Amino acid sequence: MSNPKEIKRRILSIESVIKTTEAMKMISIVKLRKSKNLLMKVKIYLDSIETILFDLLFTENKKKFEKNPFFSEKGKIKLFIVFTSDRGLCGSFNSSIFSKINHIFQKKGYLHNECLFFPIGKKGFDFLWKKKYNMYNQNCIENDLFHQKIQSLVSEFIFCFLKEKFSSIYLIYNHLKKSSFQEVVIEKFLPIPIKDFRRKTLEFSYILEPSQKEILNFIIPKFLNAKLLKIFCQSTTAEHTSRMISMHKATENASDIKHDLMLNYNKERQTTITKEILEIISGLESLDKKK
Repeated sequence: MSNPKEIKRRILSIESVIKTTEAMKMISIVKLRKSKNLLMKVKIYLDSIETILFDLLFTENKKKFEKNPFFSEKGKIKLFIVFTSDRGLCGSFNSSIFSKINHIFQKKGYLHNECLFFPIGKKGFDFLWKKKYNMYNQNCIENDLFHQKIQSLVSEFIFCFLKEKFSSIYLIYNHLKKSSFQEVVIEKFLPIPIKDFRRKTLEFSYILEPSQKEILNFIIPKFLNAKLLKIFCQSTTAEHTSRMISMHKATENASDIKHDLMLNYNKERQTTITKEILEIISGLESLDKKK
């Protein structure tokens, strides 16, 4: 039989785990609310700037924008921007991303020398470093981006893309489809897909000043900034949701273990008390026999 003192020590240890997981769950809930509020605002801004961009593209000849460098693909090197977390304890949030990366090379048939990875988050950086995938930079970028940092990253991506260092740029991230269901998405960032633009029709045209080209060169970086910020918010929302669910399940499992330990502790305690009573009774009986 187990020692009651050892069981008591394990119960205290499990109680400490429950307090920790419950605290982490509450922290994730607070961060999730902030992330959802920011995502909602970014979506509103992105929808507005998308409408302006679509209208500009169709104001003049529809084929003109296809010659724009932001919409054409040149070269062979593909850049994949991978959004992961800095910390663990978030379920399958990171592992699903890693499985998707491995799937890219196995099914798509991409060559290692044709792909570069730009990890955002320590977990993604560690994974790509261990797997010896080609990385665009050897420095880890933490998953705590702010608006100015996103602007500088987008400017760098645009510069490299226009210089034809990359043929295309893709975003790999977790998208929260429902309250508890996540899906890994690979979305093209550059060149800007034109298939969605072709579906849109205008009822009237605009008079542009100074010119369509100059206005597009001004508004497209803002559109890409908003898009990257939205993807970052979606990834962060999925991360906090996954961590909240994982901590909730961990708390429930720890509570079940504590319940089982309490039952074992009470059984051992009852057995010990019964044994002591029997010893006392047997001692009294032996004294009576001597008399």
